[in-house]
Amino acid sequence: MADPLKKIRAVARKVRRELVPDPRVEVLELRTRPVDGLYLITGQTTVPAAADALRTGLTELGLPLELKLRLLPDPDLGARCEAVIRAPIAPVYRRPTMNSTQLTQYVLGHRVTLLSRRARFWRIRGEDGHVGWVHRGYLARGDNQWALAWERAEGGDPVVSLGAELIDDDHTTFARLPWGARILQVAGGMIRLPDGRTGRLGGGEVVPADRLADRFPARGESITRTARRWMGAPYLWGGVTPNGVDCSGLIQASYWIHGIALPRDSDMQARVGAEVDPGDRFQDLRAGDLVFFAERNRVNHVAMSLGGSPIIHAAASNGGVGLNDLAGEGELDVWLGEVFHIARRLLPD
Repeated sequence: MADPLKKIRAVARKVRRELVPDPRVEVLELRTRPVDGLYLITGQTTVPAAADALRTGLTELGLPLELKLRLLPDPDLGARCEAVIRAPIAPVYRRPTMNSTQLTQYVLGHRVTLLSRRARFWRIRGEDGHVGWVHRGYLARGDNQWALAWERAEGGDPVVSLGAELIDDDHTTFARLPWGARILQVAGGMIRLPDGRTGRLGGGEVVPADRLADRFPARGESITRTARRWMGAPYLWGGVTPNGVDCSGLIQASYWIHGIALPRDSDMQARVGAEVDPGDRFQDLRAGDLVFFAERNRVNHVAMSLGGSPIIHAAASNGGVGLNDLAGEGELDVWLGEVFHIARRLLPD
């Protein structure tokens, strides 16, 4: 007779493979242990269909077992299951500890859904669908109506930071906001943050949200100009700001300011838009086209064409955001040409 634990794990693997294939955007965590003559299976998931499939598959095994699977968001959170990022930059970790791998970052004003809590960390889902752990100190928490009020900019006018610095009544800087931070402009030209703090603009710039499309139109040449403003930003795995950014973070942030929301990671972005033929020397690429690179048949890097073979990207090999040429003769240029995988166009003709 096969090991019962192996049978249980085989069911779990099948469900995970079919219904929860990407742990970056969904959760399925299980733990199995023998207790008082039966197998106790505990865990949590964000996918109701996975919970149903587990119950069905495990029941068919005919083993003495008990499944205690909690659906997320955790119902014990009650109505206060929404949050807004209150810090300029909030790191999102793979595990609920500060020394875990940083998966991504969300900037101030970004709304997230709370899924569960462990000690001082919240498991959250961001607007781009990514799931991870954020320290509670980075979050302002409230119910759905409160979060909607922030999104709708009730009580003020929505503005977006372009590196704004806020000062208090003593002219002391108390907040340095990255590109893309979402804030409110209230009476007297004051700026209000999600946690209620207010201040005045002491440096940098804010743009009214309803004028972003005029300032940052969804056109290739405009998007590449935006990306060029990140030149020299250091490379940081999981980063999304000029203080540190990775390849897909640069693309996501550049397109977002132009009104186009993209998934977080390069392999996800490689499924957006229409595939285009770049030409034998990449001469047919248009400004703003995305170029993807793969090793061992897995996309792991993305760049933006400046029109033709020149590209801008965040690369550890460059130390940060820089330029390369896919038809060039430099060491990195040649290697990128060798691992080129696909080019995609997100913008209309």
